[in-house]
Amino acid sequence: MKKITSLLSTQSLIYFLICAVGIIVFVFLIIIPAQKTSAELDASLEDLGRRIDEQRILKPVFENLLKRVKSKNQTGLPITKKAKLARGDIGNLSTTLQEMAQRYDLNLKEIKTDVTPAINKNGYLLMRIDVTGDFMKFRDFLIDLGTIPSLAHIENVDIRAIEADREIKLKIWLAQK
Repeated sequence: MKKITSLLSTQSLIYFLICAVGIIVFVFLIIIPAQKTSAELDASLEDLGRRIDEQRILKPVFENLLKRVKSKNQTGLPITKKAKLARGDIGNLSTTLQEMAQRYDLNLKEIKTDVTPAINKNGYLLMRIDVTGDFMKFRDFLIDLGTIPSLAHIENVDIRAIEADREIKLKIWLAQK
């Protein structure tokens, strides 16, 4: 009889250990990874919620900017149809620049035309313009300079202070035929 009771208790103990190991394996392989995944999903949801709140706040700003972009002339600057400069009009361009400078009380010191790009026939003419005068009037001069149809871009603006005025050197590219 002792053998049966001792056998029964050993067998019960083995069953108990097997069940305990099964529960521990279940906890480590299923429950803990599920909790980690749940925590990651919670963090992701919080991040998405924060981003949605930011988008709600930024929506009116975006709509306002979109309205500005859709307006035809949002800067108030003159819109000029671009055209290439004919070779015969290069001489007229210097008088046009002198008139612009006089219009804004600027002193046009020098206009240099670089012929290297014209010789290479890349379709652009490089001009260097030296102007002195009031800096606030130079802004208006630049706006007026933008009305030249052949102006491709302004590459460089160099501004230096000389006594009460400013010395401004421009490097501009003009599209030519």
